[in-house]
Amino acid sequence: MKNILLPTDFSENASNAIEYAVRLFKNETCTFYILHAYIFAPSSAYTKISAEEDLNKIVTTLREKNDKNEHCFETIMVTETLLSTFSKTIIDYEIDCVVMGTKGTSAVREIFLGSNTMDIIRYVHSCPIIAIPPKFANKKLREILLATDFKHTFNNFELIPLKRITQLSNATLNIVHIKTKETLTNNQNSNKVLLRKALKNIRHQFFEVEPQGSITTTLNKLEKENSNIGMVALLKTTHGFFENLTREAVLKKMIYKTEVPLLVLPLIE
Repeated sequence: MKNILLPTDFSENASNAIEYAVRLFKNETCTFYILHAYIFAPSSAYTKISAEEDLNKIVTTLREKNDKNEHCFETIMVTETLLSTFSKTIIDYEIDCVVMGTKGTSAVREIFLGSNTMDIIRYVHSCPIIAIPPKFANKKLREILLATDFKHTFNNFELIPLKRITQLSNATLNIVHIKTKETLTNNQNSNKVLLRKALKNIRHQFFEVEPQGSITTTLNKLEKENSNIGMVALLKTTHGFFENLTREAVLKKMIYKTEVPLLVLPLIE
């Protein structure tokens, strides 16, 4: 991954997300773009100049703390909403991955990073997004959980971000199937075989688990039961068992209830 986009509203969660991204890609040659979307609010004393100063401070600190030649840090300042500028920014800067917090704390500045994260996951379809929950302890990534119902035939392009992150972290990929029927269909079995082949150079294992309530509840319980799980990955698909993941209500639950980073992989058709 070459270009990483890091939105910030200068909240603690946004800062944690930036630190997480730098650590996750510490062995990767890449450019980090720190993006701030400034919206003028008559009721706020916070000015565009103040925002530019805060943005430059972040980059200056990052450059001082990370003096590797493999890492570059640049600022992007826009005067429109984060959502409205996002797709254009991804194209203009050839962004490979977005890493952002799920909870902003800058209510005075009328910038709400949490709701932006949810909207971006829902409406941005061309780029993988890693959402970092508040107060997440930045620890070594040992295991990644990929949830699937095997109804989707993964192609290699969809799996590239997941495979790359797994390799960079020297992690194990756990593919979990939440059972809704006793046996898989022929199509599901075929997709499972194809997925296994696609992951042949990745350390991985397959699991089947019984549903424990909703999809979100089941995934949350799996996170808590295995402290080695440091990331949950989901494909943003609009069909099959996980179709509700693209609806706002369930997305809110996943974004705000997960205790580990959530990697949302784009569907490539």
